[in-house]
Amino acid sequence: MKKKKRDSSQTRQAILDAAVQVFAQKSYNAASIRMIATQGGVSHALIRYYFPTKAELFDAVAKRICTELYRASEKAVLEVRSMERAAGFSIYVSRLIEFSRQNPWIFRIFLLNLSAETVETVPGRTRFMGTVESVREQLAESLRFKGSLEDLCRFTDSFNALLFYYLGTSESAAWLLHLNPDSDAYYEWVHQTLVGIFFPTLDDLFRGK
Repeated sequence: MKKKKRDSSQTRQAILDAAVQVFAQKSYNAASIRMIATQGGVSHALIRYYFPTKAELFDAVAKRICTELYRASEKAVLEVRSMERAAGFSIYVSRLIEFSRQNPWIFRIFLLNLSAETVETVPGRTRFMGTVESVREQLAESLRFKGSLEDLCRFTDSFNALLFYYLGTSESAAWLLHLNPDSDAYYEWVHQTLVGIFFPTLDDLFRGK
């Protein structure tokens, strides 16, 4: 019985792994169960056994990647919260970049499924939006910003938009810079750009300006 449960858990995980890879290349509306079956080397019927609908499978993927992203941000915040402001923000950005390089599909899935044209039809969309809001609250509470809620939202929304663009569409962003999207040079450019643009505003938020 224990072996059966373990096999079942491994099969479900293998399906989720395949789904993550497919949904990182195709939006929810464009991807299909057959694509995922091919990616994972499993039968269409087996996927339907564990996830009766594509919506249920995508929601499971959304839950997984949102949890991983939130934990990565939380870990980074805890690491830097007692540091000097400039150094702490620099390391926070570095940790998110490192997380993205290890899990490149996460930011791609967010971007592919949060466009104005598709967001209303995507299952799990509340997970995506909830995660972004949770990270915002996490930063506000842990870093004790003194700025207004409007200023905080403007900062986090703008930071997330640019972060997700650079990390979720690195091929396009790097192409414009004539850089290899997998190179250290590209990610160093991303780090310097994000810190250079957002740290002055972050400093103001701490001072309540």
